[in-house]
Amino acid sequence: MFTIGVQSKFSSAHFHKGATESCERIHGHNYRVEVQIESADLPGGDMVVDFGLVYQALAEAVEPWDHHLLNEVDDFSGIQPTTEIICRLLYNKLSSRFSKSVFLRKVIVWETDDCWASYCPGE
Repeated sequence: MFTIGVQSKFSSAHFHKGATESCERIHGHNYRVEVQIESADLPGGDMVVDFGLVYQALAEAVEPWDHHLLNEVDDFSGIQPTTEIICRLLYNKLSSRFSKSVFLRKVIVWETDDCWASYCPGE
């Protein structure tokens, strides 16, 4: 099995109702996002998928969130914009962007250098 990964960054603010006091207030993060794609073979003969295509898809997925208050973005309507929710939303946005010969394995989002969440359906 081959696995590739691509990382990107975006900056956003959010707040969490019912969280610790500091997180209930509006605060921001410089998020780091990684997507991992797997394939049992090399579909094009020499690579799982072009890194540039993955980076472009990831950049397009996070662009509506960059420099916005996530609580006010349509993607988060009615849900708390937690790091876990960001992972799942990114997975759902990206999972259909690649050919059927590759599999979006995991999305990891770092809220800080020390705190992260991941989403990997079925695990």
